[in-house]
Amino acid sequence: MIETLHTEPTTAAHSKAFEDAYQAASDARRTLYSRAVAYVARLIRPHLPEAATLTIDTESVGLYEVLDANGNALWHAPSAAGHGLPDGVTDEVNDLLEDVIPFGNLAGAARWKAAPQGLPFRTIRLPKPPAPEPTVRPAARSFFPTLEGLAEVHAEWSPGKNAFTITGLAPERTRETRDRIRAGITNAGYKLPDGALTVAASGPLLTPAAATDLVLAVTVLAAAGAIDGNALLEKVALVGELGLDGQVRPVADINEAVRIAYASGYHSAVVAEADLGNIDVAGIGVHGAANLRQALTVLDALASKK
Repeated sequence: MIETLHTEPTTAAHSKAFEDAYQAASDARRTLYSRAVAYVARLIRPHLPEAATLTIDTESVGLYEVLDANGNALWHAPSAAGHGLPDGVTDEVNDLLEDVIPFGNLAGAARWKAAPQGLPFRTIRLPKPPAPEPTVRPAARSFFPTLEGLAEVHAEWSPGKNAFTITGLAPERTRETRDRIRAGITNAGYKLPDGALTVAASGPLLTPAAATDLVLAVTVLAAAGAIDGNALLEKVALVGELGLDGQVRPVADINEAVRIAYASGYHSAVVAEADLGNIDVAGIGVHGAANLRQALTVLDALASKK
């Protein structure tokens, strides 16, 4: 770029305006090439998923070869015309190349290196394809001790319109439970992914109703992929009400719930910190948590001991 030596104010202002425009044009050219390559990759990969590198002829302006990551040819012009890549896709790629090549600086801004065939052939490295989003993430399952036995909680995430559905609870408390869990998770510093979360409770989920909040929230987070606690959900009993602020609150009959958990085969339980003094059950390790984040920290610590 030309550097001016003028210091007279008006000339200096023109010089600065030129420098700014030059930089903006350089940035725009780099952006143009980057987006052009991303567009080409989007056109080609539905037909050649393993495409990693392209060879183009910058003189005749056309796609010459498509290679995989190991340098093996997936498509080659003109012998492969109509095979592997539809002619319409090839034509669209060639039209795009015809539009962007005149902007020049192919080795610099575009980073299109000379191909093994020599100039005017150049290679274009395609961006890595994004990791595929699972259509359904692994479901999370947990259990909750009640006077009538263990109730089961099953949570699942799937892509689509944002939704949070809970089934299996008494209708009059489903909405309140969902609101407490959603607000408690958010205020504990966790973000649920976009998509549909479905929670199904089955079995004797009895009073106190709010005592299931903690197990429901943790199971939701595991299903959403926000935490990696799914392996312990079937081994650690979680009993506690969840406040809108993410705090874990004490519940009635906590000693009986922990006793049932131990009788059902659990060797660990997480309860509200304020409930620790209300528990007298031998043989089970009981851990207190003041809030949802602490409860998850306890789960992580228990996981490291397995």
